[in-house]
Amino acid sequence: MASLFEQTVHEIVGSDCELDDRLIEGLSDPSRSEAKWFGAQIRGCAPARRRDLIQRMVAITERRFEVDFCLLFRACLEDDDPVVRRLSIEGLWEDARPDVARRLMARLLEDADVGVRTAAATALGRFVFMAECEEIDAELAARIRVALESVIGENGDVDLVRRAVESIAFVNDAKTRAIIEDAYAHESQRMRESAVFAMGRSADAYWSDMVLFELRAVSPAMRYEAARAAGEMMLRAAVLPVIELVEDPDAEVRAMAVWALGQIGGKQARAVIERLVKSDDEAMAVAAEEALSELEFVQGGLEMFVHEVSDEEALYADDLDGVDDEDVEDITDEWDGDALRLP
Repeated sequence: MASLFEQTVHEIVGSDCELDDRLIEGLSDPSRSEAKWFGAQIRGCAPARRRDLIQRMVAITERRFEVDFCLLFRACLEDDDPVVRRLSIEGLWEDARPDVARRLMARLLEDADVGVRTAAATALGRFVFMAECEEIDAELAARIRVALESVIGENGDVDLVRRAVESIAFVNDAKTRAIIEDAYAHESQRMRESAVFAMGRSADAYWSDMVLFELRAVSPAMRYEAARAAGEMMLRAAVLPVIELVEDPDAEVRAMAVWALGQIGGKQARAVIERLVKSDDEAMAVAAEEALSELEFVQGGLEMFVHEVSDEEALYADDLDGVDDEDVEDITDEWDGDALRLP
């Protein structure tokens, strides 16, 4: 008698009816043998149905943490349809097991489809981060780095190379710094945007001036990446220009600026965020609430280590070097008043 899992697969494969999420959820947490069998069975479906199935599985895992399709996504990494392979890589976004890293490297270096290779380059970033935290084997970490560097050295497809640059950025050393510098000098705007993203990911103060410069870039996409980088670097000197971006013409830049203020912290950032919580713009209000929660969480953690500090500005004074004192006073006066125009 067929198991419930087998019955579900047969129903998916043998029917042309629209896929139902409740049915798909029945595939959760299969055994290894079931996953291997699943991979073979769905190859009998038309490519469009396979893509729809895997896309729905990815969406389900993003909103329901208790659903586990990891073994099924792994089984589809060798599918003959490149879209299915790419979607399967996206579905493995939380799977941090070493064998997944090895299979992602294989897709990165050997796959015939550049979209699959690009997805693999992005997915390997979490393993680079784990390597920097000494959470994976040093030999595996070295192999991942070599794989990413080889792709960057190809100087081929822009999107593939820039995703590899973003992933390797967690490695904070001279070689990676040179890679980011080359990307920042690239003729492609997309590559330069990824370089700024990588600057933030590296959390290297070396990039501070470049990030500050790009906060006033003509391109909204570059301003967005610069705001994100400023937040990831917790760049105190960026507080004033990031506050300006709260009123940027681009909605995504405004939201990222609010997030960045939540990461950077400080009196001025908090004042702006608290006002934005009351915004009539729902998206900005939600972003501000999340940023305020982040500020309070970080501040609560710092209170365990900081004692006998009565003047909050003393915590940030060293980080505001290079910002004119009069500018600080002016911006404090402005944002403490009613000058903030809530969107």
